[in-house]
Amino acid sequence: MNTKTLLSLAVCLAAVACAKPCRVVWTEGPTDPESGKTIHTMTLQNPPAGTDWTLWFSQFRTPVKMQEGAKAEILHHGGTLYRVAPTADAGGKEMVLRYEARALVNQCRAPEGFHLQVKGKKPVPVEVEYVFLPSEPVHTFDYTPADLTAYDMIPRLKKVEMLEGTTTFDDKDIPVFPAEGKPHGWYRIRLDGSIRIEFNDDDGAYYASVTLANLKRNAKDGTVPSAVIEDWPDLPYRGIMLDVSRNFTKKDDLLKLIDILAHYKVNRLHLHFGDDEGWRVEMDGLPELTSYGAYRGIPTLNEDGTISEPDALMYTYCVTPDRNDTQTTGNGFYTQADYIEILKYADAHHMLVVPEFDIPGHSRAAVKSMEYRFRTTGDATYRLWDPADTSKYNSAQDYCDNVIDVSLPSTYAFIEKVFDNLIALHAKAGVPLEAVHIGGDEVPDGSWAGSPSCQALMKANGVTDVDWLKDYFTNRVLDIAEARGVKIAGWQEVAQHLEPATYERVKRNLAFTNFWAVSRGRDVIGYNFANDGIPVVLSNSSNAYFDLAYNWSKTERGHSWAGFIDERRSFSFLPYDLYKSVRWDDKGQPTELATASDGKPALTAEGKPYILGVQGQLWSETLRNFDHVTYYLFPKAVGLFERGWNAVPAWAETTQPDDPAFVTDFDHFFSIIAEKEYPYYESLGISWHRH
Repeated sequence: MNTKTLLSLAVCLAAVACAKPCRVVWTEGPTDPESGKTIHTMTLQNPPAGTDWTLWFSQFRTPVKMQEGAKAEILHHGGTLYRVAPTADAGGKEMVLRYEARALVNQCRAPEGFHLQVKGKKPVPVEVEYVFLPSEPVHTFDYTPADLTAYDMIPRLKKVEMLEGTTTFDDKDIPVFPAEGKPHGWYRIRLDGSIRIEFNDDDGAYYASVTLANLKRNAKDGTVPSAVIEDWPDLPYRGIMLDVSRNFTKKDDLLKLIDILAHYKVNRLHLHFGDDEGWRVEMDGLPELTSYGAYRGIPTLNEDGTISEPDALMYTYCVTPDRNDTQTTGNGFYTQADYIEILKYADAHHMLVVPEFDIPGHSRAAVKSMEYRFRTTGDATYRLWDPADTSKYNSAQDYCDNVIDVSLPSTYAFIEKVFDNLIALHAKAGVPLEAVHIGGDEVPDGSWAGSPSCQALMKANGVTDVDWLKDYFTNRVLDIAEARGVKIAGWQEVAQHLEPATYERVKRNLAFTNFWAVSRGRDVIGYNFANDGIPVVLSNSSNAYFDLAYNWSKTERGHSWAGFIDERRSFSFLPYDLYKSVRWDDKGQPTELATASDGKPALTAEGKPYILGVQGQLWSETLRNFDHVTYYLFPKAVGLFERGWNAVPAWAETTQPDDPAFVTDFDHFFSIIAEKEYPYYESLGISWHRH
């Protein structure tokens, strides 16, 4: 080797040794008060030479307009997947990209998950530094601490009659006696030196045990003042929906969550396991749902600028697009053994699991998984998409390929397979399957308009209105459910915009519908349903969407599209007087309470039994770990648990948002949270929101 070659090699090695990794500095821009425009800055330090590279990242949906002089474009590929595509060589210097986009609602909505991919090489993670505008913490309410006793707990006890003397807890067996003619879940505990329990049913006996556990926790030196407790739940359904599709909660963490929910006498766990971003329960005969649809990765960038997803879904709502990463919440699923264990564990805590896979919209994970099956095996038995479909639509989450083709026979073969799997899993666990929740929400306009098979089906049935396909789909799903003796459940859309015959059939087969949307005059839907004999679980976005941030501080995690929810907002939920459930505006200021007299339908005496209960929702777009799950729920959700148990508080008839009766009751309620629940959370080692 000659001297010149050695010198060249030395220069190359020195260059490699000195090369610095690419780094991103993302700077939040202010909003111009006159134009209303917000200009953010993304600075790429040490970008690769040339233009044969791309920088992938995840960003909550926002239109992007590059500013003059940018040496790259920011392109959107669907969902929350974006990439920086260079248009000029930065010459090894910084690449400063200024772009107009929406103002940052809060810091958790900033771009994340940056990965650099040089053409022909694997992507590598890129460090990011955030420069946010100054933000002050927000304090939404004050309260006056109340005097508490050992009998103060959540949900609060219906009746406590104090007796003379004290009762000490010991290890002696507690005698239990059945009672008759009492409400479901009723129990009575007499503590008069010894302890005696009466109960109406198994649930009542279990709730008595939970109350005793709380009393022991509250007892000083193992002793409490003697008393007689009589208690029961007002509403039969008191639930939490956890979205494990967008971001996954591992089995052990889910079991821990069940423990905490049982502490509040919650009796339903609604698992949203199938959506656009993931499928999370293993299915016999459909292995691709989890071998492909439970993982995320960097897509393949095609020559024409489109993307393909060869071995995993494109990464959205997560920071690690590596299908081999077992820690990221983007990956993971419950094996059949896991799911059976979850069912049994929930049942032991007197909690039913409601499984949901969302169809026909919100189905991207299923659609892509079955395409992967077809691509790798040639088997079209369960295919959910017609490749000749030219339909143009954009879903609420920015997908143009997330709707099942309802005209394909293979679609119903797939649905049958999933139903049969769920029925079998619940049977193996020995746990009732109350309903298969089919979602049914947010099917975007334009779906099926370009599907040749849908058009052929409509022509064969003599119809031209594409809306007819919803009735067709609903009836086909009902055929599957009825043949198996299984009830269905769904979001409110599942019972809307149907022909009369289909509507009546839905009513006969519906375990319940989740009423969720209260904006744009839709707050009347829940009572309209109940008054017409449709069972309703109140799941209002205004009071029970716990993925909404606690307040409007930019440092607070969570969404804001339906406002903000703190402990007051969940506590103020009135199942039998929904219109008065929002007592403050988004800045925490008292607002005028609406009533049925404002032209809204009142809940009738006949409709009241069809209000089955309440449910809180935790959608997981902004969750990145289990600490986030517990932080969002506790203590925000505790007000909902109180209201499911005690549905008609003493202040329910008040007409002013800050009526003294409400203020006094909330002060007492929040005093329990501060003095008793905070130490409970601390003992569990979980994350929670501190007021």
